[in-house]
Amino acid sequence: MKSLVMVPRKWREFKELEKLDSVRAQVLAELAKEQGSQLRFMADLDLRLVFGYLTAQFILVGWISAQQSLTLSLVWAILLVNALLFCVIVLLLVRHGRRRHQASLTLRNIDIALQLYDEGAYFDGRIKNPDRQRSRNPLLLYWHPIYIGICSVAFVVVTLLISFTRFA
Repeated sequence: MKSLVMVPRKWREFKELEKLDSVRAQVLAELAKEQGSQLRFMADLDLRLVFGYLTAQFILVGWISAQQSLTLSLVWAILLVNALLFCVIVLLLVRHGRRRHQASLTLRNIDIALQLYDEGAYFDGRIKNPDRQRSRNPLLLYWHPIYIGICSVAFVVVTLLISFTRFA
C-alpha cells in the first residue's frame, strides 16, 4: 500500500519538474531574444557612429578647403575638437565591443543550457550549433577593429590636412 501512495506523489513531482523545465526554457528563450535584439541594436548603433563621424570629417574637410586662411588659435581649436571627437568615438566603439562580447557569452551560456553543443541531443551524431568565437579580447571581435581603423585613418588625414592648410 505504501508504494501505491508514493507513485502518485512521485508523478506529481515529475510533473512539477517538467513545468519547471518548461519555465526555465521559456526564460532562456526570452533572454536569448533580448540578447539577440541588443546585439542587432548595437551593430546598428556602431554603424551610425562610424558613418556620423566620417560625415563630420567630410564636412570639416569641405569647410577647411573653402577657407582662404585660418588663424593659429582656430586651427588649434579645430584640432582639439577633432581629437576629442575621435577619442569619444573610439571609447564608444571599445565599450560596445566589450558589451557585445558579454552578450555573445550570455548567448553561448544559453546554448549550453539548452544542450545545443551536446552531440546527439537534437540530431544523430551532430551538434545543433557550431562553436561560437572564443576570443578573450573583445576588441578583436566583430567589426570594431575595422571601424576603429577607418576612424583613425580619417582622423589622421583630416589632422594632416588642417596642419598643412595652416602652414601652406
